Amino acid sequence: MNSKYTAYRHLLNVPISSASLLVLLIPFDAGLTLSAAIAAGTYAASNYSIKGIQRYHVVKKHGLTWSELQHISKQVEDAQAKIRELNQFYTRVRSFRSIKQLIEMNRAAKRVVQLVQEEPRRFYLVENFFYSHIDSALEITKKYALLVRQPSKDASTKVALMDARDMMDEINGLLQQDVNDVIKQDINRLQLELDYAKQLSNRLPEPKGDDKS
Repeated sequence: MNSKYTAYRHLLNVPISSASLLVLLIPFDAGLTLSAAIAAGTYAASNYSIKGIQRYHVVKKHGLTWSELQHISKQVEDAQAKIRELNQFYTRVRSFRSIKQLIEMNRAAKRVVQLVQEEPRRFYLVENFFYSHIDSALEITKKYALLVRQPSKDASTKVALMDARDMMDEINGLLQQDVNDVIKQDINRLQLELDYAKQLSNRLPEPKGDDKS
């Protein structure tokens, strides 16, 4: 569950537990130690209850099981960490072409993650991104950055550099396809709406001109 839900939960828990502490101390004079212990228990019970309600809301909203949402959340967090690591290579790849490739890969990867965060069900449209493509992007970028920093480049190193550049192009293409895959349901939905609107417009009667007779 994301930080927004956690913050909201604590905003509710603090006044609830504080109110229970004041009630125990003032009207009932239960003593500070006992009152604090009961207030802490109230905080824990409140936190557990509100968390359960939040889970139900999130599961119902996205139409997924709680374990599915937890798994998707973990995959998103892992992908974000890999994107941050990928960002560190801008000053290491050196060539303009490679920087451009890196920018495009980062932009595509961030877009996929953003869309899955907004609607977790989209995860199943781009599982290859999370299980393979982002890892490949990171690994080939690491390899390229290592090769390009070699002080002297023999023939085999130059060939490896060319292969790495070509591989970066291929992976970039995969990431761009991932973006297309994750938004294709939106495109299909929009097309259906346009088709429906066109059908409605075709059914409307033609406007009649002014009768001059």
